[in-house]
Amino acid sequence: MIFRFLSSIKLTVVCLLWLTVLVIWGTIYQVDHGIYKAQDFFFNPLFLFKFTPLPGGMLVLGLLFLNLLTSFFVHYQAGWRMPGLMLTHIGLIMLLLGGFFTRISGIEARVRLLEGQGTNMAFSLTEWEIYQVTELTQYREVEAAYVHEIGKRDRIAFEDSGIQLTVRELQKNATGLPAQDQRVPGLVSPSGFAALQPLKKDKEPFKNIPGVRLQVDGAKEVQELLLWGGDALPAKVEQEDGTMVYIGLRRRRYEIPFMRLLEFEHTYYPGSRVPKDFRSRVELELGEDRQRSVDIYMNHPLRLNGWTFFQHSFNAEQETEMSEFAATRNFGRLIPYWATGITSLGLAMHFLQVQWMQLQRMKKKEASA
Repeated sequence: MIFRFLSSIKLTVVCLLWLTVLVIWGTIYQVDHGIYKAQDFFFNPLFLFKFTPLPGGMLVLGLLFLNLLTSFFVHYQAGWRMPGLMLTHIGLIMLLLGGFFTRISGIEARVRLLEGQGTNMAFSLTEWEIYQVTELTQYREVEAAYVHEIGKRDRIAFEDSGIQLTVRELQKNATGLPAQDQRVPGLVSPSGFAALQPLKKDKEPFKNIPGVRLQVDGAKEVQELLLWGGDALPAKVEQEDGTMVYIGLRRRRYEIPFMRLLEFEHTYYPGSRVPKDFRSRVELELGEDRQRSVDIYMNHPLRLNGWTFFQHSFNAEQETEMSEFAATRNFGRLIPYWATGITSLGLAMHFLQVQWMQLQRMKKKEASA
């Protein structure tokens, strides 16, 4: 019974119609609330409005995947008499699986470099981390806890230092309130804040700057930390044995192949400040004293070790020009291409098969007449 329901063509039609409604509704909604909030509201959850029976995009796509999968086995279990339809279903199943794989494993980050500067780290625009380092000049050995994975009263333990943090307050978007007497006993804040003031979440996620208040165990004289995403420097914490560690809140970092910006060039359309072309020449360190120089410019990204780097923007208003790259990692990026090719091949085979079958029927009618 359940297989008959899941393989029903009626379920296919209902899912496609509701997806159409979600796309139209989400497109109208994003005009006032932004594309990211529309995605979170309509397409990421299982249900709309949390406790209503209206299915969200994730649930509908899941049902559509099960519908295609069960249809493949229920309707075409007799054999390969309709190979075109079978290939079409396989391609559509791969397309949905590719989208799901990208959703759970894809990474989007940014890299900003001044001319002559190099880095092996990219930063996220929407995810944040509480990190600890023992030296400000050495950021490769870092312990971190990701803000989106923690909640109030969660405990964070840093093994290297033995310091433990307990989350007392977590604001997804906030600013700080300064202390009136310049110092609160036992509280350390890099910006001198005494409290967090929550703000309404912005429709653009990268504009939301979180703040967190932490109880500290294992430190000397420090009982609480107040960290804000806009802090210029981390908090300096002395351990009980006298050694120093630095704890801060920053955008989440990802390790990437080391690259150095050698030169940045840009041109404008005549008589305007509209960019006509901008490109970056970067030097890549490939290990064992091997370097390679490549150009990254519009519609000509760099692909290396699973990462893709796009020329995103630049800042030419300062003495040393800065170039910004969009860095993405998506190991399933080729799946949609394969799925589209298989689906197109299946539809073409099915069309030719139907035409051939009709031609054969016409010949039989002519022969019998």
